[in-house]
Amino acid sequence: MNAFYNRDFLTLIGRGRDELDLVFDTARQMEDIVYNHTRSSLLADKVLGLSFFQSSTRTRVCFESAMVRLGGAVVGFADPKTTRAGDYYAESLEDVMRMMDCYADYLVIRHFQDFAPAQAAAVAEAPVINAGDGYNEHPTQALLDMYTMLRCKGRLDGLKIALVGDMNMRVMHSLPVALGRYDTKLYFVSPADQSMPARWLDEVRKVGLDYQELRDLDSVIDQLDVIYLMGTRTPSYSKGQTEAAGEKLKTPEPYVIDREKLARAREDLVLLHPLPRTDELPKDVDGLAQARYFEQARYGVIVRMALLALMAGKAP
Repeated sequence: MNAFYNRDFLTLIGRGRDELDLVFDTARQMEDIVYNHTRSSLLADKVLGLSFFQSSTRTRVCFESAMVRLGGAVVGFADPKTTRAGDYYAESLEDVMRMMDCYADYLVIRHFQDFAPAQAAAVAEAPVINAGDGYNEHPTQALLDMYTMLRCKGRLDGLKIALVGDMNMRVMHSLPVALGRYDTKLYFVSPADQSMPARWLDEVRKVGLDYQELRDLDSVIDQLDVIYLMGTRTPSYSKGQTEAAGEKLKTPEPYVIDREKLARAREDLVLLHPLPRTDELPKDVDGLAQARYFEQARYGVIVRMALLALMAGKAP
């Protein structure tokens, strides 16, 4: 049986290359379902429970789409303020997850606190999937990002990849840990006060990642295969943008990827962004062949379909 069957998926730490390749190989078998705009009955007997204690558009809807594409059902909530967890009673995380465990076969949780999915997994019998926890990890986002690189470039080994923006963001932790299982060269490009945290530098060293920390792209932009971009002025994960009106989202020039920078890059460069964006990614870049971030979103459905099927032990 595969290593994902009936098990939690909380982190990419400790995941081997064979496990990552299994997800990617399974995803290739899922592509026709999405591209032919059809559905499978593979998980028709399963229910997916979503517990989103933190706002989400792409991740939540992507998981819903993945489960529906596989013929399964989806229950859950997108906003804790509409539940007992967010009203007067302030129900504990453990109690909420014990209840969700009664309603679904697999549980997906996003939370503003680091390691909350691990807390959920400790009390739930159903397998738990981490859909982003605080500033810790976002493992399924990293999987879909890697799959996008693989499909756009035809390989992961040998790629030179720049991660640009705030290295405190959770996907910036999951992604290099997983890429360290391949023969890749990574550049962490960020302002000094947003450098990769020491804990995560320790983790990427453990997997033998070849990396370099830079303050701008000038010295490497013409060598890159992939630029993975995030903002440097992202609002707090614990607040919505309407609640953070005082925060001024102005990105310093070195961390804006515009047409001028892309003109100095290779024509076959792949530009990715998990979205949403602010001024770090001007909209006039969207029409360039290098811009692959909306394609990235579609691959997200495919990869999450693969993960759900593997966790159910029903991969084709």
